[in-house]
Amino acid sequence: MKATVLEIKDGFAALLQEDGTVVKIKSRNLRIGDVVNMKDTTILKKGKLGAMAAVAAMFVMLMGGGIYTYATPSYYVSLDVNPGILMEVNMFERVVGIQAANEDAKEVLWELDLKNKDIEDAISLAVERVKELGYFDGEDGNILIAATGKNEEKAERLAGKLQNAAEEEITENGVKAEVTAGAIGYEMVQAAKAIEGMTPGKYNIIVNLLGKDAKDYADTSIKDIMKEYTASKGAKGKARAEKATENEQNREKNGEEDEKARLKEQNAAGKAEQAGNQERNADVEIPASDQETANANTMQNDAAEEKSEMPGNTNMQEHLEKPGNPGKPEKPGKPEKPEVPEDKKI
Repeated sequence: MKATVLEIKDGFAALLQEDGTVVKIKSRNLRIGDVVNMKDTTILKKGKLGAMAAVAAMFVMLMGGGIYTYATPSYYVSLDVNPGILMEVNMFERVVGIQAANEDAKEVLWELDLKNKDIEDAISLAVERVKELGYFDGEDGNILIAATGKNEEKAERLAGKLQNAAEEEITENGVKAEVTAGAIGYEMVQAAKAIEGMTPGKYNIIVNLLGKDAKDYADTSIKDIMKEYTASKGAKGKARAEKATENEQNREKNGEEDEKARLKEQNAAGKAEQAGNQERNADVEIPASDQETANANTMQNDAAEEKSEMPGNTNMQEHLEKPGNPGKPEKPGKPEKPEVPEDKKI
């Protein structure tokens, strides 16, 4: 048998056993909330007097706040298949309260004592009992687990542990079921209590995900609710995809139109610039003779530049540019013939 440490004082610890009884042992470095295997523990009691003394000592210790701390819910955990169960869990993650939300849940809890058990063990035992009663027969089932706590981060961690516990249980029993777990707000607990047959997890799915009135779904199984939710999620996803495609097509169309407008504007600007250049050229009159001379000079300069850039012409160019050689050298003329004397003419 296991027991949970409730209080520690003066070297002794008060423990609550699974059967609901309270015992006293030496603390042995125990901490409040620790779980002890009672097979390995010696209970301090010496006859009837010793037992009475132990009970009196524990009563004093627990009156200091131990019982109140243990019995105070820190979390609310709901389990839904079709049976809906709500469990109150203390800071040590022990079940201190349990409620059946509908008639199916009452059948599950019949002769199933979950109080004072670790919440993970309680979830596993409840899932096993649901399976024995045939709620997973036929099509694949759904298990919904919701955890509520003052600290949302801690509630989320607890929900993750409970999901693992449920998945391990259905795997061991060969059950085909999808387990969904998460943390929800405390207001879901309060709202669900106002509707008969409703749990906080089920209420959250109906109101926040389906957007429906929870009263209309009080007798609907979580399997059917999850089917409706999955269908609505698929429809919304399809609508979002179609909208995204439409937006993309509009962006492409707008981009093409913007590009056409830009090219048109650029073309108009080019034409305007060309017209302006023509007008400026028309305003400047250049005499024909001057124009011809300018053109000739330009052609001559261009030819000289091309010639100077040709390979093998560098030395010739330098020679032409040396002092004393201003231009191309002239060819020597033919020598004049000597005059023949008169007396030797024939």
